[in-house]
Amino acid sequence: MMDKEMEELESVLSDHFGRTPVNSQEVLCDETPLVDPEEPEVLIATRVRDYLVRNEGAEHNESDQGEDVQETGDAHDDAFRNVRKFLSDGCGCKHQCDKRFNFDTVVNHLLDIRALAKEEKELNVMTLLKDVDGETTKRGKQRKRARVEFRVAGSAVCKKTFMLFFDIGKHQLLSLQQHVREHGLTPRVHGNRGRKPKHAVCYDDVMRVVHFIRNYADERGLPQPAAPRGVDNVPTVYLTSDTTKTNLHQQYQTSCTEAGSRVIEITVFKEIWRMCLPHIRIAGPRDDVCAKCETLRRGVMDAVTEEEKLTATDSFRNHILLAQKERDVYNDCIRKSKEANEGPDRYVHFTFDFSQNVSLPHYSRQIGPLYFLTLRKVQIFGVRVDSIPRQLNFLIDEDQTIGKDGKTSHGPDAVLSMLDWALQNYESDAYTCSVHADNCPGQNKNRYVLGYFMWRVMTGPHRLIEYHMQVPGHARCLVDSGFAHIKNRYRNHDCETLEQLTALVDQSSVTNTAVSYPTWTWRQWKPFLELYFKPVTGIMQYQYFRFDQRKPGIVTAKIQHDGEEKELQILKTPTFRFQNVERPHPVPSAGLSADRRQYLRRSVSRYVRPASKEYFFGN
Repeated sequence: MMDKEMEELESVLSDHFGRTPVNSQEVLCDETPLVDPEEPEVLIATRVRDYLVRNEGAEHNESDQGEDVQETGDAHDDAFRNVRKFLSDGCGCKHQCDKRFNFDTVVNHLLDIRALAKEEKELNVMTLLKDVDGETTKRGKQRKRARVEFRVAGSAVCKKTFMLFFDIGKHQLLSLQQHVREHGLTPRVHGNRGRKPKHAVCYDDVMRVVHFIRNYADERGLPQPAAPRGVDNVPTVYLTSDTTKTNLHQQYQTSCTEAGSRVIEITVFKEIWRMCLPHIRIAGPRDDVCAKCETLRRGVMDAVTEEEKLTATDSFRNHILLAQKERDVYNDCIRKSKEANEGPDRYVHFTFDFSQNVSLPHYSRQIGPLYFLTLRKVQIFGVRVDSIPRQLNFLIDEDQTIGKDGKTSHGPDAVLSMLDWALQNYESDAYTCSVHADNCPGQNKNRYVLGYFMWRVMTGPHRLIEYHMQVPGHARCLVDSGFAHIKNRYRNHDCETLEQLTALVDQSSVTNTAVSYPTWTWRQWKPFLELYFKPVTGIMQYQYFRFDQRKPGIVTAKIQHDGEEKELQILKTPTFRFQNVERPHPVPSAGLSADRRQYLRRSVSRYVRPASKEYFFGN
């Protein structure tokens, strides 16, 4: 029974995660066959065999290189240096061969020879080697020392000149002369060709490394519930981020010494790991990771019995499947917004979120003391309009927030003020729209945001609004891609003022657009919405909300997108109806306090250029 359940579990994991689609098209690869996830031994054995075959071929290639293989480096500089020295010092023979050639002739010939393959070069040299005295003496005895005539461009030259022209050393030239006398004009074959070097890695050496790494991963690794996007269907196992390959090799070395086995050096150790066990990886230090995923991963790692492992893996799988379903909903919303983008019946989709703030001034070569100062902060709030597509990036300086010194920049009043401006100025004539956001209760998931969307459908023009929440920790979306473009450009450019930051955002991507205050207006949405709408009990458990003009005051909520629907009345007075489109009163930005202005003027402004000092001095 247990085996059957394990088979069903692995089948589901393989179906959902073994070959997941990328950009709606499945990734296929003809080079590596799919392997049954129940038989990782087969895949690893195949990789070990491929590694040994590849390694054997590399060793043969190395033996074919011969004894005079040189590092090319900068071939031109090396050639120029050798030729200049030759022409200045001379060849040293009585015929003064160096006087017959100019600099360009020698250099061009030398570079042409270096461009040839080793075998071609040797054959070229051997055709020009000619014994002057023949193989036997006048008395018919075998000649022990034969004189050779060297020629370049049809002219006889000395040995030193010939060696320079053909980029050849003394010992290699003697070897070629001997080869011509013994074998004639035939390619040379290295004596070790076809022989296995005594230091070559054998099958047992490779398997010893493979077993060591796998055992270490089984003991201390964090296994994933299923394979990531790819073709081998082998789930990834992460070693903790404090693990290093050097330390692991030292432990392997100690184990081999104690067992009296041969020790593989670290370079080959890493290569075997990379080619035979690519699914075992060292986790990098990451942030913004799903806390539940990490807890469930540790549960899988700490499980001892088969029943515990099955239970832990099943919980992990259910969590991942839920996240995948919500991701599919998000992708479907984007697809529909791009397909139906004409007429009032079209479907539009928005995504909004806050980015990490940026500091001013910022320099690509950051000045040391700036790390210890409280610089001027600029918040970035992004609204992605997927049907255009365009991303509106609201830049909020410290003196432009509702509260003093950058405070109250993330509350419902701030979020709804910017979101309302975006919905009014982009795709405002569409009857239906969907909105995606994360699960942050202070910004997105509260009574005020729900009340605002209900206010929009009750006053028009939207007739239907769907409000989606992705699973916490799995909420990456296209608005984050826009933020990444901004951060990449920000990291590599100098930026001292908000005006420069605005230009930087506009130039970061074709879809990024900067929106600067006071293009929009701050409004007191919280007290306005509190008059008409009441809180929703247990709001954090719901991931989906629907607001329909035909059901004023009633929100249709679901715990997950394909879950059971529940209708919630959020109007304090169910019979109440808005008579006109009336927005809350605007409020001005609070600006900077005197202490904050003095700090920026005294501590920060001295590090900026004179043209930008006014931005930190203030008016």
